[in-house]
Amino acid sequence: MTAMKKNKGIVIELTALLDVIFIMLFWMMINVRESNVKVKEDADSRVAAAQAQVAEIKEETSLQIDSMREQTDSEIQRVQEQMERIDKNAAANQQALDDFSKGRMLTLNLRYQPGGKLNILLDDKELGSADVISESEVYTALVAALGKGGIERDDVVLCAFVYDGSSALYRDVSEVSDAVARVGKSYKNFYCTFINTAR
Repeated sequence: MTAMKKNKGIVIELTALLDVIFIMLFWMMINVRESNVKVKEDADSRVAAAQAQVAEIKEETSLQIDSMREQTDSEIQRVQEQMERIDKNAAANQQALDDFSKGRMLTLNLRYQPGGKLNILLDDKELGSADVISESEVYTALVAALGKGGIERDDVVLCAFVYDGSSALYRDVSEVSDAVARVGKSYKNFYCTFINTAR
């Protein structure tokens, strides 16, 4: 009878031990499941962040490429326009030189009769004249003469200011020089040389 009691005690102890093992196993399964859920959530979060970062980098790169493309296109267009202007200016300069070699140029003659008078000629054809009273009056006469001669502001104009230094007044030469300089600001391709016939 005593032996049976011992066996019964052992069975009871094993049952309690099995309960503890089952509880621990159940607790571990719950912890593993929670850990897996956390790991999965963490992985999903990292994947989403990486995808967002990749999308952002793609967008920034695309914007930078578009900006670079626009800058390049703009630079190419600017260079092409500059080349066209250079070609146009070269052709206009060549035409002006050809006309000059044929004797076609604008001439400003300062004469005294008895006061200073400026005659403006193109190909020996008089386009206008002005009494040398002030720089403003000479400038107005020059611009009117250029308009009468059909000369546009972008045209190349070769000009000679001719005066006799032994009889011309310094004041008159200075007024005409100032007017010519002012015309040069309005007509960007206006080139004038000064010829003193007394030298």
